[in-house]
Amino acid sequence: MNRRAQILTLVLSVAFLAAGTPGWAQDCTAASEFWFWRLGHMDGPHDSAKALGISRDGSVAVGSTVVVDFTRAWRCDIGWAVCTDDQVPPLFNELQVQEDLGVVAPSRPSAAYAASDMTVDNCGYDKETNFDWCGSLPVGALTIGSVSYGVEWFQDDSDVTIYVGIPDFGGGISDMKVNDVSADGTILVGTGNNRRGLRAFRADTTVVDADGVPVPAQLVIQDAVTLQTLRSSAAQAVSEDGLIIAGYGSTKSANRAFVTTSEDWSADEPVLVSTILPMLGGGKFAEAYAMTPDGAIIAGRSDSPKGPQACIWFQDETETWVVKGLGSLSKKNMDSMATGIAYRPGSLVGELIVVGRSQSILYPSEAFVWTGNPVLEDDEIGYFYDLEYILTKTGAGEASGMGSEWILNETTGISAAGDRMVGWGVNPEGGIEAWLVTGFPFDELVFTHE
Repeated sequence: MNRRAQILTLVLSVAFLAAGTPGWAQDCTAASEFWFWRLGHMDGPHDSAKALGISRDGSVAVGSTVVVDFTRAWRCDIGWAVCTDDQVPPLFNELQVQEDLGVVAPSRPSAAYAASDMTVDNCGYDKETNFDWCGSLPVGALTIGSVSYGVEWFQDDSDVTIYVGIPDFGGGISDMKVNDVSADGTILVGTGNNRRGLRAFRADTTVVDADGVPVPAQLVIQDAVTLQTLRSSAAQAVSEDGLIIAGYGSTKSANRAFVTTSEDWSADEPVLVSTILPMLGGGKFAEAYAMTPDGAIIAGRSDSPKGPQACIWFQDETETWVVKGLGSLSKKNMDSMATGIAYRPGSLVGELIVVGRSQSILYPSEAFVWTGNPVLEDDEIGYFYDLEYILTKTGAGEASGMGSEWILNETTGISAAGDRMVGWGVNPEGGIEAWLVTGFPFDELVFTHE
C-alpha cells in the first residue's frame, strides 16, 4: 500500500471510529475560553519542552522535548488536551498530552515545527488505547547518525506512527529540515545543504521517485525586477494552498527576505517569480518567517538603526511590496522577531495579529503580541504588549492558575483565526516548558487587574 493510500485509509478508519464514539465534547466551553495551558512534557525523564508550531486550524500543537541527552519530536491534539469526554479539562499536564513522535526512531534526535490541518471532525480520542491523528501530519527533522532528514510523520492503517524522510540533494551533504507544510499536508517546504551552502526546497508528497520518496525541488531565488540572485536560501513558510513560499537567503553582505511562487509548480523545473523584500530604512538585513494563510502578508524581522525589529511586508496600491516595522518591547535597544501572523477582518484592534519574541528591559526574550493594520502610516489602532502582561492584566492568567512566576520567552505559532497560540517559557519550577493560549480576544483587551 502506498503512502497516500495509507493516509486515505487512516482518514476513513478515523471517520468510522468517530461515528461510533462520542469523542471530546464539541460544546466544551474550555476550548474557546481565554485561557493559559501548561503543555508539560512527554512521558519519561525530561529536561525541557518547547512548542514550536501550531496547525492553521488550531487543532494540533507540535514541538520538541529534551529526553535524557537528545531531543524528541512530539504532537498534541489540542481539542483532546483541553476538553475530554467528561467536559472537565485536564489539570495542566496530568494526562501527558504530548505524543512522542520519536518512538518510530528510538534515541534519534528529532523536532516537529509545523502540522497540517485535521481532515476529520469529531474524532474519537482515547490515549490509552487509540489516540487518533484525525488526518493531521506533523513535519520537521530527524537525525540518524550524522545525517539529518526532512520528515513528515503519519499513521498507517494500523495506527502505527511512521514517517517519510526527504534525503539530501546529493553529494553526501545533508542538514535537511521541513519548516512548514500546506493545509492538506501535501506540500513541504524547508531547507537543505548542497556544496554551495543552504538551499530552500519545495516537495510535493504526491510526486515520488521509484522508492516512493518525494523529490525536493531546489529553489534558486532571483528577484524578478533587479535580477539579483541570492547565494543561499531557506524556505520558512508556505501558504495554505502550497503555492507561495517565503523565507530568506544570503547576499555577499547579509541575509535578505524573499517571497516566491510559480505559475506551474508541476513542471520538472518550475519557473519562479520571486521578489527580494525591502528592508527598513538604515537596515542591513531582513528575514521572513511566517505568512497569512493566503500568502498576502508576510512577517519576520528587519534590521534598523536601533537594532533588528519585528516587521510585516505587504503590497501597496501599486502592488509593490513595502515593509512596516512593528517595534519592540524595548524602545532603546530593539531586538524582536515575528514568528507567526493571522488575519482577523473586522477586529476593532486591527485586522492583523502578529506574535513572536522580543528583548525587554527585564529579559533578553519575551513573548509578544502585536495587533494593527497593514498600513504604513500609523493609524493608532492596536497594541504591542508582552503576552505575560496581557494574561496578568486581563485576569486570564490568574483564572487558569498561571501564577506570577512564569517567564514566557517566545510565541512560536498562531492559528489562522488568531485565537490560539503556542510557545515556550520558564515555568515556576525553573524548567523550560511548552504552553498554549486559547480564546485570545478578538477585539479590545479588557484589563481588570490594574
